[in-house]
Amino acid sequence: MRAAAVRGYGSSAEHLLAEIGWLDLLIRREILSNRTSAHGTQSDPFKGLYVSEDEVARLIAQGDNGPRNDGPDDKALIEAAAVRRDIDDRRQASIAAGIYLALAHLSHLFGLTPFEERIVVLALASEIDVKYERLFAWLQDDISRKRPCVDLALRLFCANPDERLALRSIFKTEAPLSRGRLLRSLDKGDSPLLSRPLVLDDRIASFLLSNTASSLPTGSRIHTPARPLEQLRWSERMRSELLELIRNHAGGKTDAGHRLVLNFCGRTGSGRKTLASGLCQRVDMQLLVVDVQELATRSESFEEELRAACRHSLLHRCAIYLEHTGAFLADDEKGVAARTALCRAIADFSSLNFVATETGWVPGDTFRGHTFLTVELSTPDIAERESLWASFAAESGLQFVPGISWVELAAKFRLTPGQIESAIETAGHQARLRSPKAQIEEGDLHKGCYAQSNPKLAALAGRLEPRYTWQDITLPPSAMAQLREVCAQLRHRRIVYGDWGFGKKQSLGKGLAVLFYGQSGVGKTMAVEVIANELQLEAFKIDLSTVVSKYIGETEKNLSKIFQEAESSNAILFFDEADALFGKRSEVKDAHDRYANIEINYLLQRIEEFGGLVILATNLRKNIDDGFFRRMHFAVEFPFPDATYRYRIWKQHLPETAPIKGDIDFDYLAERFNLAGGSIRNVVVHAAFLAADDGTAIGMEHLIRATRREYEKIGRVCTDMDFGPYQKWLAETRTLP
Repeated sequence: MRAAAVRGYGSSAEHLLAEIGWLDLLIRREILSNRTSAHGTQSDPFKGLYVSEDEVARLIAQGDNGPRNDGPDDKALIEAAAVRRDIDDRRQASIAAGIYLALAHLSHLFGLTPFEERIVVLALASEIDVKYERLFAWLQDDISRKRPCVDLALRLFCANPDERLALRSIFKTEAPLSRGRLLRSLDKGDSPLLSRPLVLDDRIASFLLSNTASSLPTGSRIHTPARPLEQLRWSERMRSELLELIRNHAGGKTDAGHRLVLNFCGRTGSGRKTLASGLCQRVDMQLLVVDVQELATRSESFEEELRAACRHSLLHRCAIYLEHTGAFLADDEKGVAARTALCRAIADFSSLNFVATETGWVPGDTFRGHTFLTVELSTPDIAERESLWASFAAESGLQFVPGISWVELAAKFRLTPGQIESAIETAGHQARLRSPKAQIEEGDLHKGCYAQSNPKLAALAGRLEPRYTWQDITLPPSAMAQLREVCAQLRHRRIVYGDWGFGKKQSLGKGLAVLFYGQSGVGKTMAVEVIANELQLEAFKIDLSTVVSKYIGETEKNLSKIFQEAESSNAILFFDEADALFGKRSEVKDAHDRYANIEINYLLQRIEEFGGLVILATNLRKNIDDGFFRRMHFAVEFPFPDATYRYRIWKQHLPETAPIKGDIDFDYLAERFNLAGGSIRNVVVHAAFLAADDGTAIGMEHLIRATRREYEKIGRVCTDMDFGPYQKWLAETRTLP
């Protein structure tokens, strides 16, 4: 009946002040006990600075754990006990009335016993009033010890020596005070346990006094959802299933120590963080984002800072989102240590966790007893990308020139939603460079898309500058038609794979694999540049010296990096002299043959899975494995040019701005010299330098002399007679100075 009439506390602050008032009674009692004992001389002005003979005598006679003057007639003790009962009754009444009490909430979260709560209050006193520093120094007989130590806590709160011995266990490393990092310095130093100071963690003190954190943990931030969950691109079924799972977990339908860990797997910008924050918003939780890679770089103790972040999520009812976790998935010493620390922190503190990786994480038995689920967030298909381009452009508030084709952008660039938003923002910056009021053009958007491409690919391959257009290349009609068909397939993937449903029939990559074959110098590399220019895509020529390795398995690793980076960079991959990598598989006679075949099989698999355009070039078609031909969408032959095509090539390589004499016989050059396009280009450039040195326009003489040098360079036998009426210019008339 008495408990029902008790008035609860009006606020958490009122409760904490009552706890501090009760502590004052215990401190006063301890001070009175010290004054009435033989503890030094009461009027000694140097008390605490030295140990007197009287103090030594008292310690020898009584012992540190001797009897205390705490009989039943001790008025201070009786008063403190009465106040303690009143505080406990009012606390229960407050909780029953739904009034939030920070200390009670902290005790519930970390499973503190009443004695552990009192330790927290004792350590909190110094954060409320500096007078306690002087009182603690006096009680501990040391002016330099302004924080309460374990011995003082046991003296204040324990009734007898047996209780003091029993309660020493709450200061162990695995006990809540230490495991929860509520107190600092408990496990540091070589001093005995009784002498160790009790210092409340700054963030815990801020939580108790104001229910806020003094500062967010290192490498963390609160993420605010940009869009409601219903507006995200994920299916209604997926959203509802994840939401139901989280609600069941947050609603207490699982064990108290049970943790929910959702591994969101997807490319950067795929919407992992957006989905997590949208889900948290629906269950009235904040999302604390922690960059574990930054944490490992900036903090002196990775595990301590990680535990602080997870503890923050527990104190303030946040879900925790660990990004860049993929950096620690390797099975090396660093990765194993980081994952172990991560799992311990989650198990001890954080109830709802999102772990972001680019590839799926298989944790094994790490989260035994908890729920660990991998949710794959795929890159949007062409139709989704088109919709995202249109919606993000409309939301941006930027001005675009009429007629921009979102379909073509979606087909060309396999960007994630985050990358699309960033590309539009970058395009806006590009337009403002021309004029503050300039509208965004298609070229600005292309530059924005290139800015999202992964720069790592440039370290693995050489970027081709797409200088050539359709007018610069000379090929037979069949080859030209195939090159245009390659471009058309890349442009119209949304219609075929999306609108017409062909994408549902293909389980592997929806990219293009094209083979160019023909002799050296016939225009294979030029054709790659033409396609890149036409499609406004970046093209990278693979440097085989950085790919092929004599060590088993290294070639596959290098190629895996290239294909992975090309996927995220939306780039064209160009393998020149591809027969060095894609040669025929052979009969297995030794270990070398077996591993060589493994490399080829791996390449076949990666080409099938690749979602972009990969172009293979070879001088010898017969050297390419038959398995590659079955996987090629196009096999374009680049024939050696006949006289008709050579005539065009000679004319094309002479710029309109170059000074040219009227004596050039293009018919003779095309008919007489059986050269490929690459060699003709070399001849024309060499002739231009000869003319510049002579101080005249480019004429037939310079072309003849340059042709002879090209023949000598490529090792083809020729005589003066081969140059017919122009052999007069072949005499070596120049002399060394």
